[in-house]
Amino acid sequence: MQAISDMSPAMREHTVKKAVAPLQLIFWGGLLLIFDFNLFWLEGASGFKLDLLNDVLATILIAVGVSRLSALPVHDGYASMMRFVKVVSVLGVLDAFRDQFIRPWPLIFYLGLSVFGLFTLAAMVVFCIAMRRFCENANLPDASRSWSTTTTLFVVIYLLPLGPLYVITVLTTIAGTSFDLNIGAAMLLVIPIFAIPLIHLFISTSRMKRAAEAVVGVY
Repeated sequence: MQAISDMSPAMREHTVKKAVAPLQLIFWGGLLLIFDFNLFWLEGASGFKLDLLNDVLATILIAVGVSRLSALPVHDGYASMMRFVKVVSVLGVLDAFRDQFIRPWPLIFYLGLSVFGLFTLAAMVVFCIAMRRFCENANLPDASRSWSTTTTLFVVIYLLPLGPLYVITVLTTIAGTSFDLNIGAAMLLVIPIFAIPLIHLFISTSRMKRAAEAVVGVY
């Protein structure tokens, strides 16, 4: 498969444009995950949860977008990074479906969920790095710099604050204790902040498209 760096300008533009629609799927899926409102039906320790903005749909959008992006020819390093992101995104769909049903789970299961949370955070950052490498190999320096900023936002807003929380959860689960964090009304402030990396992802996507068009002089 021909790497994007070896393509003609017209083919390079076509390949970058093919990345735009999958990136938009990921953007909308991410927003659905952030703005999450639920209704619950409980019968004893079990029940069912109805997502008004459905997490299953959100994770499917993300998984489809990631799968399409992973098929684009960039270079071997990009392919390896996207394989990791693809596996995590598919597991995310299964976990979102599982989360619709409220029931007690074994302790080891909650330990696995916390570890999976860490992998999800890592996949977000790896995905942004892969997009930056994509732009570098497509000779789109402005878009590459934009993805560098997107990467930084995901690290600062998602990985650094949430990563330690997942680590604490793993350790407390292993120790057989519990860890509860209740930020209450502060969540109203946190949600818009968590949307910032996704908004910049959309900006980086638009810059990729414009830069690809500029390669062959189309505006």
